[in-house]
Amino acid sequence: MDEHSAVKRGKGGRSALPDEQRRSIRKEVWLSPVELADLKVRAAAVGITPGEYMRRAITHAPIPMPPVPQVNLVAWRELARLAANSNQYQLAVNKGLAHAWQPDLIPDLLDAIREVRLALLGVASDSDGEGAR
Repeated sequence: MDEHSAVKRGKGGRSALPDEQRRSIRKEVWLSPVELADLKVRAAAVGITPGEYMRRAITHAPIPMPPVPQVNLVAWRELARLAANSNQYQLAVNKGLAHAWQPDLIPDLLDAIREVRLALLGVASDSDGEGAR
């Protein structure tokens, strides 16, 4: 096969975006060294570039949540067992099979466990008036 009879191929890669979605305009912004350092830290914390962070901020697009540290996930799992055991104890108290020293403290304990578990994941509980972060 000679080069003139070969099948013509495209450029490859993904197809071009429509003009209204293509990022073709560049704007510069002046930042102080402190502002630039802050921008870099914030962007790195959520795993995106500073440019993407700024784009999301000005378009009010959601900024990704930072990853949950492994130590928090381990603690969250361990607290799940405590919560389950507390629920079983509350059930036994309710059935009259066990007698709690102060049965009204068990729901408070369960609420505290729930709040700590949510905090370990970086999620605000509904009881603090802020809702999910």
